[in-house]
Amino acid sequence: MKKLVTLLLLLISFITYSQTGVGYLNYTVYNIISNGTGAYANNSIGFVNMFDITKGASLYASGTSTAQKTLYFQNGWQPSGVPYGGAYTGIKITGYFTPKETGTYTFAIDGDDGVDFSLDGNVVTSFYGAHGFGGYRYGSVNLVAGKTYSFMARYQNWGGGWGMYLLWKRPSQTQYSIQSDEVSSTPPAEPTKKANATFNFNNLDPTKFSISSTALDVNGLVDITTSLDSNQVNTGYKALSTAGQTEWCVIYDYDVTNKRYRVGIDNRQMTISANSVTQLKLFDLWDGVVTYNSSDIYWSEYYIYTDTQFNFNTSTYLSNIRTGNGYRALTANFSYTPTTAYKPQSVSLTTTNNLSTLYNGIVTVSDVYLAFKELANGGLFGNQSGNEFGYGIQYKNADVDDNDIFDENDTYALLQHLTGVKNIVNSFTLPNTIRIITTDTYNTIGKSNWNTITTPLSDKYSFDINTGKTTDIFNISVAWKGDVNLSHSTTPLSNGITTMGIKTMNLVVVNEINASIIGENIGGKLVVTISLDPLQQEVVGTQFQLNYDNTALQFQKVDFSTKGKPMNYATDKGSYINIGSLISDGSTTLDKTTEYKITFLPLMGLSDTLGLTSISTTDAVNKNGTQLKVKLN
Repeated sequence: MKKLVTLLLLLISFITYSQTGVGYLNYTVYNIISNGTGAYANNSIGFVNMFDITKGASLYASGTSTAQKTLYFQNGWQPSGVPYGGAYTGIKITGYFTPKETGTYTFAIDGDDGVDFSLDGNVVTSFYGAHGFGGYRYGSVNLVAGKTYSFMARYQNWGGGWGMYLLWKRPSQTQYSIQSDEVSSTPPAEPTKKANATFNFNNLDPTKFSISSTALDVNGLVDITTSLDSNQVNTGYKALSTAGQTEWCVIYDYDVTNKRYRVGIDNRQMTISANSVTQLKLFDLWDGVVTYNSSDIYWSEYYIYTDTQFNFNTSTYLSNIRTGNGYRALTANFSYTPTTAYKPQSVSLTTTNNLSTLYNGIVTVSDVYLAFKELANGGLFGNQSGNEFGYGIQYKNADVDDNDIFDENDTYALLQHLTGVKNIVNSFTLPNTIRIITTDTYNTIGKSNWNTITTPLSDKYSFDINTGKTTDIFNISVAWKGDVNLSHSTTPLSNGITTMGIKTMNLVVVNEINASIIGENIGGKLVVTISLDPLQQEVVGTQFQLNYDNTALQFQKVDFSTKGKPMNYATDKGSYINIGSLISDGSTTLDKTTEYKITFLPLMGLSDTLGLTSISTTDAVNKNGTQLKVKLN
């Protein structure tokens, strides 16, 4: 395959193409035969020398070409200046790489002959030496979405066949390809519109949540600039007024009740469809959004909504304004210019949390007891709100059947979820379990209006960037379905609306009880005993998540030892047991005799119980509805 050919001298030609920018890359063609290193290089140092014009290499040509041509070619693509079918030639391809996702990118390269690929001067993958196409060589690197990296791919041919293949896959992909929207011949322009979002997850680790593969930081902050759709669309027309000789416009007196002006424009001044006018510049009185009202054969009318009335007497166009009975007539001519705006925006939240396990720690025995306690305090005929919920958002979280009514159906659904009879969601996904709400709206959810404010379950956050700001900052609150005590949902601002006069909840856990766990080999079985010491607390609910190694153990049963007749529950979740007790009627409390014995059958010889089981999520609640910290011994 390899053969030496006679070198002919060629004139150096420099060719520049106009197709530059995204999807294009720069290339430079080199004569590498007299570089002092031979016709090929077996390592990175030799490769650097091969393209060094101070060490004998010389230029043939340069220019730009599409990424598909410059990164994936075999004999057929031959930029101007490449001699003899590519013999003794080097091609250096440069530009900029701006990843669409944050995470691990994997690059694949193959060549005939040597090739390598670098980002920011660091070789990611290479295949040096004299050879034909021999299979891809792979290299991985962690990249940040939206950040721009310098890009370089190099190829050299000794003789015979020639070419280079360079492909890659994003963190979310399984297939390799050339993705031209991530490469450019010139640095991408700095975005003119930027946005940041801060999510409030209360007690959850925000770094386990992401927007467009970019993880939130420890404060819940994430830069969503790269997720913005910066394309602007036509939204109608703006009517621009100038002083004239004829009264083509009338402004009616201010409507105090609706806080608006009614403005009429004579149809003889309308050169476009009346309902396409979305903005109006009316002398120095108003420059902003208008709402189309109606049209007849004479006038087209619009509403200007404003809390502040116009001061006509201070207008520099006072001579063009005549005061009538209940209106003002303006001598004004109108022209129209198209208006544009950013499209509606939205981002989606993802998480690396196992939502089934996470949810087991969000909706706990404390939530169930508090819901029952609130319902029990609903008045003699159940027609009042109780005194247990401290914030309006708690009613929305407790309304687990999403019918805008908090009642006994919700409390029993929560109880069924706790005891493993039926989950309150069909599947543990973010769209089924979470509400993402702008904090401004979140802080208006009160006791009396919680069921009138639309806050659907969704993993999406929708917003508008037509704010006139260079950088928008969005503060976002998070609420979880079933999180009655707000242990993992944003605590609202106490502003007289969210609390609506209800007593303030103390969500800070300041109370503590003790529990102990012992694992024993009894008759060849592993028996784990969880014992409760309520100290001075009147405990009415407990919950423990006992994890077990399901490759070594098989769950068999639970034996309960509890005073009175509490509702005891134990649910096998495959890798953990959700176990505990609940007393919802106030008949008694759990004392030091409370004990749970969980029996497992070993799937192999049981020589050592160490590490086979562990406790993760714990929860307890007292008779007052206070969440308790469980200290394990």
